[in-house]
Amino acid sequence: MKPLRLLQWLLGTLLGLGLIATTVAVIITPLIFGLLWAPPRPNVEVEQPLPTAQTETSPPTPSPAPVKQGRVTYAEGLRVRDRPDREAEALGSIDFEEVVTILERSSDGEWVKVRTQNDLEGWVLAFGIQEQ
Repeated sequence: MKPLRLLQWLLGTLLGLGLIATTVAVIITPLIFGLLWAPPRPNVEVEQPLPTAQTETSPPTPSPAPVKQGRVTYAEGLRVRDRPDREAEALGSIDFEEVVTILERSSDGEWVKVRTQNDLEGWVLAFGIQEQ
């Protein structure tokens, strides 16, 4: 093989490999960096419900059941949803270490219905709440 042909082949091979490596890096880099950091927390405005007026003819309310308190142990906080489903609408969020009132558990035990200190009520994943 002539030296000029050998040089052309070598340069063509190196340029081809470099082009392939660059293309792969451009495609894979955003995927890798997207997996390294958690997505930003949603900034959800919470509308407070209007208080309802009770009439004098309403029956007396029964004594409340013992209140269970819990604390958010998931470092990134939890999303509060309108029903116990990962695809449910997000109503707001609860920060790490925030104390909540536990209202009920889902039948499968994966979800917990809670009320926050600012009266936001909804479902969160149970793994992020520790009962006190």
